[in-house]
Amino acid sequence: METLKEGRFHQITVRGDGEMDVKVVEMEKNYVRLIVKGEDHTFLNLLQHYLLENEAVVIAKYHIPHPLVGEPELFVKTNGKNPIQVIKEVNRRIVQECSALLSQL
Repeated sequence: METLKEGRFHQITVRGDGEMDVKVVEMEKNYVRLIVKGEDHTFLNLLQHYLLENEAVVIAKYHIPHPLVGEPELFVKTNGKNPIQVIKEVNRRIVQECSALLSQL
């Protein structure tokens, strides 16, 4: 896994064809605060919901300071598991569930 550094934008690969651009604002062993570039309530609310369903997640929330110019921040705290790994796992689950839904149409 790539070492993420505070203050830099990184691409986190969710699946072979999907990536998220994130900037690490603050990171500890079980806590991360990210700026998620180009996302809004549509995705972040879904991500927060699925994060909170994960047993490793203690806190998951997001904040968009201003709807027109604000950069959305995602906060995730876990019970000790790497929060970046948890975010990747949850994103994979979202992709799988959306694919399953689309296959039923």
